[in-house]
Amino acid sequence: MKSLPLGIASSLLGLLASCTTGVRDIDLESKQFEATYNVDSTRGLDSARRQSLLNARAVYSFSKAGQGRLHTQIGMLSRDSSFTWKIKGDSLQIEGQTFAIKKQDNGYDLKSDSVMLILSQQP
Repeated sequence: MKSLPLGIASSLLGLLASCTTGVRDIDLESKQFEATYNVDSTRGLDSARRQSLLNARAVYSFSKAGQGRLHTQIGMLSRDSSFTWKIKGDSLQIEGQTFAIKKQDNGYDLKSDSVMLILSQQP
């Protein structure tokens, strides 16, 4: 059995260690996810804002080069906005806010200090 040169082995170990979640840019690119807020995890929000989260529908569309679109709908009102994103280690950063990311069956769980989002992949 032949061993790898030390430089290659070190590079491979570094690559594996830097991506502990196994989530890569390509896993999100060109995909849409509906966001569900875990309302119990929203610290510091009053009951009216919590209720608005329950009534809101948000769809994140991740494009290449760290760009994306967020479509938010509350009742008859809707809004589209752009956002930037990137995978950094075992986290996903959206507009500078960092979320721990964990792969689930049909999407991802995102957790920050103040909220938990469940992203479910859309067809």
